[in-house]
Amino acid sequence: MVARYEQVCSTVKRVPVSLCVIAPRIASLIGVSAFLGLGYLFSVNRAGIKLRQILTAFAFQIGIAAFMLKTSIGVSLIGMLAGGVAKLYSFADIGARFVFGGLVDCGPWGVIVGIKLIIAIVFFGALTSLLFYLGVVQFFVRILAKLISPVLGTSGAETLCASANSMLGQIESPMLVKNYLENMTDSEMFVVMVSGFSTLSAGIVAVYGSMGISLNHLLTASIMSIPGALLMSKIMFPEDSTPETAAGELTSPKVSDASSVLDAFAGGAVEGMAISINIVAILLVFVGAVAMADSVIRWSTAFAIGKTITLNSIFGAFFSGFAWLMGIPCGELFPAGALLGKKLVINEFIAYANVATAGLGERAVTIITYALCGFANFSCVGIQIGGIGALAPSQRGYLVKYGVLALGAGTLVNFLNAAIVGFLL
Repeated sequence: MVARYEQVCSTVKRVPVSLCVIAPRIASLIGVSAFLGLGYLFSVNRAGIKLRQILTAFAFQIGIAAFMLKTSIGVSLIGMLAGGVAKLYSFADIGARFVFGGLVDCGPWGVIVGIKLIIAIVFFGALTSLLFYLGVVQFFVRILAKLISPVLGTSGAETLCASANSMLGQIESPMLVKNYLENMTDSEMFVVMVSGFSTLSAGIVAVYGSMGISLNHLLTASIMSIPGALLMSKIMFPEDSTPETAAGELTSPKVSDASSVLDAFAGGAVEGMAISINIVAILLVFVGAVAMADSVIRWSTAFAIGKTITLNSIFGAFFSGFAWLMGIPCGELFPAGALLGKKLVINEFIAYANVATAGLGERAVTIITYALCGFANFSCVGIQIGGIGALAPSQRGYLVKYGVLALGAGTLVNFLNAAIVGFLL
């Protein structure tokens, strides 16, 4: 078994010449087919898949990528959005400098990750809460749902939730359709879960933007994941019942519970602080636990076989094939695969934090940005079971039963986004 592992690692680091002669864009095209095929392979009801619905959602996903990356209007639009997010973050920085002083800047001690997290999540949490109270979030989400639902034939509630996930978190978005969760069909609930796994909230996107990850690509990935989540969900869990909010019958988004503008803004800040403290605590524990696990693996393999095997090398060996299917160049498959493994097993924050030191070229960094852009990791399965289960207790059994399958679907959405972009680059 050990010999086999060493053989795999060696093969991955060399990469067979037969694979390297295939142009990265062709590999991306193969990857698109492979990721869609994996969704079909794990479908719970292949006979129920509606081909027209799938093809339309896929066309939406490709169209968004092509428009944002290949047209002057799209490039300008996403640039304006990214510039807006960056400007908002600069306002947050002003408040942070008043509170934290020089700790905000990159001094001799380097970047303090916890400070960066708190700045973005607290400020954007307050801003999102304010916009939610004013109805701005609901307005844009409803427009997206109106555009998508009639065309794809998806229900109003699931489309609304999938659209909201491009702005809100994986628990906040289902709150928009809280009154419909209890009576959702199995297929609708799967969409709720998958859209949560395959997207990032606006506040988290701002955090990664502050870490040097391209906001243009993060925002494009978030928008692509709306039809992408619906696509993969309807492949893996097709609709076989009649939803309460059938296509065209759009649900009314939930209104804010805040009593005033000030209450909404302050409440969002307090909630953002609680979330940021939780994330800091989780990162502290997870990073330490991963380092401990890596040390144990290093020591035990060195003792048992006389060679050191690391957690990074295990991730790299296992996920490098997926990296190749996205169109990442052969010489960068191993470090890219390691990032994919860290994202799935730990979380996307750890993966994004390691992008700069992974030694990847421009093409690989762009593709990996899309592949990591989602909450699809094992810890978030528990978050969804707890959070969505509290909103709809009768659905808790379903969440537990299909949580891992939805995690896989969300991961495939991110991988599919990456492969599509790899083909277009």
